[in-house]
Amino acid sequence: MSQSHHLLIIGGPNAGKTHFVGQLYHRLDAGESAYRMVTAPADLTVIKAIIDRLVQGRAGGHTESGLNKEINFVVANAHTQIALAFPDYGGEQVRGLVSDRLVSSRWHELITQADEWLLLIRPDGIPELEDITTRGFANLEDLKARTAQAQSKAELTEPGFYIELLQMMLFVKGQSPLTPVRTPRLTVALSCWDTLGLASEGVEPLAELRQRLPFVATFLETVWAPGNWRVCGLSSLGRTLYPDKSDDEFMTNGPETAGYVVLPSGAHDADLTQLITF
Repeated sequence: MSQSHHLLIIGGPNAGKTHFVGQLYHRLDAGESAYRMVTAPADLTVIKAIIDRLVQGRAGGHTESGLNKEINFVVANAHTQIALAFPDYGGEQVRGLVSDRLVSSRWHELITQADEWLLLIRPDGIPELEDITTRGFANLEDLKARTAQAQSKAELTEPGFYIELLQMMLFVKGQSPLTPVRTPRLTVALSCWDTLGLASEGVEPLAELRQRLPFVATFLETVWAPGNWRVCGLSSLGRTLYPDKSDDEFMTNGPETAGYVVLPSGAHDADLTQLITF
């Protein structure tokens, strides 16, 4: 085996990690992938709960706040072995990294040992940037009220959050943004792609990122060395499922047949392991 990688998979609350980890593991376990399982997770409770729901044609359900169970497993093909780490299943720790400006010893270890990062961003939950040139003075009072509300919350915007998160992780990794970053290699996955109302083929994920999160796209283009980062799309289920209503078609076909990755070219690929293989 010629290569060995450590992949750190991160994303905030509701970023789509629940269905991704369930579908990825299910494909590997069912042999529906070019990769095989080398080391299974020590505790399969969370993953089996997700898969059981999907087999019933139902959504995996909302992750309990504060559930930060770490999930790790190792996969391999004939050429590469990849150690996968989902360190923050509930997503709350990722938010805490930025809001508290505090990196725990475990997060420090995970960040520094990983040579590849996979960041899940869910675009359909991010408000579009407002074009202030089109509002006019008729809405000035409304603008003042909303500005005061935003200042009272003192929260970063979504683009600001992702940029700050990546900057903190690069600092922990010992990488300067003044020099083009080559390690870790970065994949940004725009999750829940099927909810974006886009054409079935041909839409390049980087173009979509530039449209929806232009500051994040510019940050990536400025900081990472060409060829060491990419933007993909991800639809773990290929459709929207609901927690209290079974989707008969999804249940009949089986979750292992559902979902796809949108490659940087815009082509769709049913192999979800495309996201973990740079």
